[in-house]
Amino acid sequence: MKQARFSKRSGSPVSDVVYLLLLWVWLKADSIAMFSRESLQSFSITKRDALYDLLNREDLDWRKLHLQTAKTVISMTDHSTIRAYVVDDSVKTRRGKTMPGISSHFDHLNGRCVMGQQILTLGLATEKQFIPLDSELYISRVKAQPLTKAFADGRSIVAKRYRDAQSMSKPEMIHRMIKRAARSDIHAQYFLADSWFASKSILAFMDAQSLVSIVRMKKNKTRYRTMDNTSALATAAELYQHHIKGQWQKIKGRPYQSKAITVELNLAKSIKEPDHWIKVKLLFVRGVNEEKQRAGKHDWALFLSTDTHL
Repeated sequence: MKQARFSKRSGSPVSDVVYLLLLWVWLKADSIAMFSRESLQSFSITKRDALYDLLNREDLDWRKLHLQTAKTVISMTDHSTIRAYVVDDSVKTRRGKTMPGISSHFDHLNGRCVMGQQILTLGLATEKQFIPLDSELYISRVKAQPLTKAFADGRSIVAKRYRDAQSMSKPEMIHRMIKRAARSDIHAQYFLADSWFASKSILAFMDAQSLVSIVRMKKNKTRYRTMDNTSALATAAELYQHHIKGQWQKIKGRPYQSKAITVELNLAKSIKEPDHWIKVKLLFVRGVNEEKQRAGKHDWALFLSTDTHL
């Protein structure tokens, strides 16, 4: 904790207060006040004001403490050789009119926009476990609720993180989180993500970091270049029609069928940028539904790997 600058001048040791805050989260109490009434005295004589005081401090580097803790846990419990960075986001619905950090977000689980806080999380997946490494609050520009009170020190760690939440894009946040993990000597060979994070900018960044991307792709207008004599450009739907349909292969022991092809993808984000073609493997997958005589045009999913030998 000293490396993350966690300290207190008096009262309960800072390690005890952090431990109590962790218990509050693990016990899923609605608030510190409720945790204090129902559980706090079972673990410590510390008063709830100590918990509020620590949470309200702007100088504590919680991110550094998180990374150091994750690194220690990984080194003590996991020696897996296959490791992957995993990124995902989640939306916590909140409606408090005076609560800062709230904005409008599209909740893809419910298929609609909600008011709340969106958290972008980076974790490390191994053959044994999943360890959260880093997180960022993302504040959209739609219906964002302003701070009700200015930070005591605009140069503090908390103030800087809040400005990042307002100004940075999700790809920028992902770039920085992975760089921080690498600087902390937490390395991986792969990058895993859902289609929401399968943009060309993210794939290009992972390629520059020598990470193999394995992501789900949207069936959008992204065009791929075939590796045959025609070198034709085709969308995922067009590739399905001409190279996949009617050629499904069973996956042994699984209720799925698949078909993979190798194509090229241009990672240049606009026509003004120089071409940046890379070879990728596209894996088309569909579930086996014996009740349906014929698969529909939407009954398949698309995955991409930047390692064509997988």
